[in-house]
This record gives sequence, C-alpha cells and structure tokens, in this order.
Amino acid sequence: MPISLLSTGRYLPPFTVGNEAFTQFLDTSDEWIVSRTGIHQRHIAQEETTTDLATRAAAQALERSGLAPEEIGLVVCATVTPDTSVPMVAANVKRGLGIERAAAFDVNANCSSFLYALAAARGMMETCGFANAIVVGADCNSQLIDWSDRSTCVLFGDGAGAVVLHRGEEPGFLSCYVDCVTDTDHVLTCHHPRKDTPFCKAGAPHNTDLYMKGSAVMRFAVKALAKAVRAAAAEAGVAVEDIAYFVPHQANLRIIQSASKLMKIPMEKFVVDIDHVANTSSGSVPVALDILNCSGQLKKGDLVCLVAFGGGLSSAASVIRV
Repeated sequence: MPISLLSTGRYLPPFTVGNEAFTQFLDTSDEWIVSRTGIHQRHIAQEETTTDLATRAAAQALERSGLAPEEIGLVVCATVTPDTSVPMVAANVKRGLGIERAAAFDVNANCSSFLYALAAARGMMETCGFANAIVVGADCNSQLIDWSDRSTCVLFGDGAGAVVLHRGEEPGFLSCYVDCVTDTDHVLTCHHPRKDTPFCKAGAPHNTDLYMKGSAVMRFAVKALAKAVRAAAAEAGVAVEDIAYFVPHQANLRIIQSASKLMKIPMEKFVVDIDHVANTSSGSVPVALDILNCSGQLKKGDLVCLVAFGGGLSSAASVIRV
C-alpha cells in the first residue's frame, strides 16, 4: 500500500544568536559570515536536550495529524547528537508522546540522517505492517562544534522537525535514493571520546569537536545534491522541471545557489531558511519542509523533492506527491 505524508511539525529553541555575538570572541564579522554562508542567526538550546527538541517537534506533527498516540506503531529518530545512547532518543520521544507500545530506533547518517530515517521507516511500514509512523530529525549541534573555529561554529544551529507517515490509498512517496561515497580524505569528522579500561589504555585522544574541510565539502555537496535529485526524479518517473519545490539540506546558501545553477532550476523553487535557522543537521530538511507546508504555497498534487548530503560522505533524496 502507498505511504503518504500526513503532517509535519518543527521546534526551534527560543534563544537566538545573531552574527554580531561571534565578534565578541572570534575574529569575524556579520558581513564575513553572511557573504560566505547566507546565515544571519541561529537557534541555540540552553537547557534543552536533543530529546526535548525531538519530542516537541514530534508532538506538533502528531497533533496536526489528528491521530491518537496509540495509533502510532513506529518512531524513528534521526540524530547525530543523541543525549542518551541507552535508551535511544526515539524511545525517549515515544515516552514523551505517551505512546505505550511502538517500535523505536535511531538513525545516524550525519546530515543525511532524516532522509535515511524516512527510507527505513517506509521499509518497516511495508514489511512489518505499521499503519502510522513518526519520523523526527533533531540535533543539538551546539554541543558538537568547536566554538573557537570561526569557519565552522558560525554554520550551525539547534532544532528539530518531524513528519507523520500513513500507509493507505493515497500515493505520497514516489522514490528513494541513498548513497555514500567513502570519505578517504577525512573532510568531515568528529570522534567520540575514549577512556582507559583495566585491560588497555585509550591511547592518544582524538579531536571530539566537529572538523570540516569546508571547500572540499562544498565541492562534494553541489555535485551530490544534483545527482541525488536527478536519481530520485528518474526513479519516480517524473521530470526534474515538473517538481514544484525542492527542500534541500541547509548547509550553506552558496551550495544551494550553485546546485540551482548546475541543474538550471530557479532559486524560487528551493525552500531556503538557512538565513535564520542555519544548519541544524538532522533537523535541517524536516524543519524546512514544515516551513513550506505551513506557508500555504503547496497545492494538492504538487511534487516535492527532499534532498540532503553529509558526512560519510552520504547523500539522499526522495520525491513526494502531496
């Protein structure tokens, strides 16, 4: 049976940080940040955790769906920054929503996580018979980045977005494309801390902050975005030019602009919120999708392409008919 998108939701922490705040501890300026990234501000979680952000976004999507908590059979959380490893964040979200019995698991494909989570959820709905599922993407990047590195810390924000999927008669998801090209040059890395055990020493410490070679990531991202869009459109049996809106991962405005030029797609078709949301990693695509959904621009039958790229080096795309 077809799987469709029933509702969307998002949550952004209330505390915002403008570019001028970075001038207090970094050699940078608003002009420098905007010209290179398109970002003016970002949301930063103060007391809230990834679980908190994910639960609030999922709760909004669930309320808008009109479903009761007990009608949800599956909860999938896409995140790079889990606040708990045991239990998984999806289990925390399930509990927060008052769902007593449902399958739950987390997905980490870096900034492509939400698209990978969608693919996993759809597969389980088809094979396990779940009628409804919640897929949420959430990250607290403020806990991951090196705040002394002006080339990366200005790029990120915290946030979460969610969708409710329904298995029924209405066609929704028309395609799914996922890929991962081995990052042999280590252009995007972040290590977990290690500790000594009674049997061995941890050895030299790894850098536990996010490390990124920006120019290399941008070169990969532009080509990967274009390739993913074309592959997803081909699988869906639609022409790229027939897609009404593109919802890309919000990593850098210049990446979106370059991909727009490469694919000869007008920028007006791209949903862009990076100016005030920044890069929320796993939350990026679902937050932008909810902004589009709430804008009143979507018409029944419109084709929408979700597309993301990230560490690994991963990429993914999906075409949806709304």
